[in-house]
Amino acid sequence: MSNVFFPDTDLSLETVEAGQVSRKIRAVGGGLMMVEVFFEAGACGAEHRHVHEQVSYCLSGEFVFTIEGETATVRAGDSLYVPPSALHGTTCVVEGRLLDIFTPQREDFIKT
Repeated sequence: MSNVFFPDTDLSLETVEAGQVSRKIRAVGGGLMMVEVFFEAGACGAEHRHVHEQVSYCLSGEFVFTIEGETATVRAGDSLYVPPSALHGTTCVVEGRLLDIFTPQREDFIKT
């Protein structure tokens, strides 16, 4: 596989939580990583912190996000920013997909 092109047919869908959340690492390089995350309605991304900066773009569905105590509903076309070490989490209201970008890369997502 190329280290600059990432065709969908070469990418694996990884189960994060069976029947609830799965993800596909779309691209990695330099200090960036792009991950598509698939949520079933009712699935939660439990509140957590990480040292990475994160931006997320809602591809489809509806989510309720909380970032450092501030809560908002996010729908297709909306995006958000998670500062480094900010407490954040989400609940999927309507089945959907998020496109998450991280810097630096989430080494814990990469299988070697």
